[in-house]
Amino acid sequence: MKPRRWFVLVIAGQSNAQGFAEALPEASDLETSERICQLGRYRGMRPDGAWEDRWNQLLPAGHVLDDVKDMRFANRRGNTNLRYSGTIGPGLFIARRLLPLLPQDTGILLVPQAHGGAGMVTGQRGIYLSPDDAGPYLQPGAQTGRAVYHYPGVPDQNSNGAMCWGGSDSPLYLDTVERIRTALALNADNRLLGVVWCQGESDAHAGLDVAQRHLAAFSSMLDQMGKDLAACHRQMPQSRWDAVPWLLMAATHWWDDSKAAHAVVLNGYRRLAQQRPQQCYWQDMRLQANGQPQTTNANYFQPDEYWADGERSDNLPAAWTDSRTCPPETAHIHLSAEAYRGEVSERLAAALLPHLNSLLAEQVTEQAQE
Repeated sequence: MKPRRWFVLVIAGQSNAQGFAEALPEASDLETSERICQLGRYRGMRPDGAWEDRWNQLLPAGHVLDDVKDMRFANRRGNTNLRYSGTIGPGLFIARRLLPLLPQDTGILLVPQAHGGAGMVTGQRGIYLSPDDAGPYLQPGAQTGRAVYHYPGVPDQNSNGAMCWGGSDSPLYLDTVERIRTALALNADNRLLGVVWCQGESDAHAGLDVAQRHLAAFSSMLDQMGKDLAACHRQMPQSRWDAVPWLLMAATHWWDDSKAAHAVVLNGYRRLAQQRPQQCYWQDMRLQANGQPQTTNANYFQPDEYWADGERSDNLPAAWTDSRTCPPETAHIHLSAEAYRGEVSERLAAALLPHLNSLLAEQVTEQAQE
C-alpha cells in the first residue's frame, strides 16, 4: 500500500552519518519498499553522461542515499554491475527496523543531509543555490560534492562542495532547513520523527582550538533551526522543536577520550544530552554489546595484491573493501556494512522507538477529536 503519510527521519552530519561502508551491497540491500522512501536531491549531468532530475522527488531508498556528498559512483575495484555501485549507509536499515511498527498507510521518509568530511567549525562553506534561483537545470541547495572511483569509463575524481555546518547562513544548514520544510509540507499529517546526527570528526582532527568551538557552534545551529522551522512545529512531537529527538552518535573506536581534542567534542555532546534530556540523546556506538570495537572498513580491508587487474567482483567476497573512501591506514574511521545492518541500526531504531510511539499516540488522539 502506498503511504498516505510519512514519518520524516533526517540523517545528517559527516561520513559515518552518510555511510562510507565499502563492501558490496547484499542482494537484500537492493530490495526497495514503497513505504521506505527518500527525498531525492541530484539534478544535472551524471558522470556516465545521463541527465537526471531527482530534486525533492520521493524515491525508493536503497543502500546509498542522495546525501550532499554523492557517493553513488564510488565503485569497488572490479565491480562491473553498476547496481552495486556506491557505499552503504545507515538510513535504509534504521527504516526497515521501524517499518513493521507502523500502520499500513504510513511510511518512513528519509531526508539524507550528510556530507563526508564536513566540519562544524572547520571546512569551506561552499555555495547555496535556492530552489527558486536554480531553474530547471541547475542543482539546487548546497553545492554537491561528488566521489567517483573505479566507475567504468570515467576518470576518478573527488570534489567536496559545501564542507561547513556552522552558521545560520551556511549552505549545509540552509539546505537542511529547506528540505525538512519540503518533507513536512508534502502532507499536513507528516511528522518529524527525529534526526540522526553523527559529526565532529573534522573539528576534532583539526586540533584543540577548533574542537573547543564545536559545541557552541552546534548548539547555536540547533537553536536557530528550531526558530527557522517555527511554522512546522505542529508537525513535531508535542508540537515542540525541543521534543524532536537528536541522536548524537559517536560512531567508531577512532574516537578516543584520551586525546584532548576528541574528548572536548565527545564531552560536549554528553553534556548536551544531560542539559537537554528531551531533545539530545547520546549514542555511543564505539563498542559492540560484546565489548569489542564496532566493526569498520579496516576489519574487511584487503591489500592491493588481492585485487588482480580485471578481477571481477563476483569472484571476491562481497564484504571485502578496497579503501576507496580514505587511505588504508585510516580505514578504521568508517563503520562497516555489517555494523550498519546489525547493531548500529538496531540501537538507533530502539532509541527512536519511544518517540515514534508517542507520535502514533498523538495522531490517534487527533483523529478521535476530529
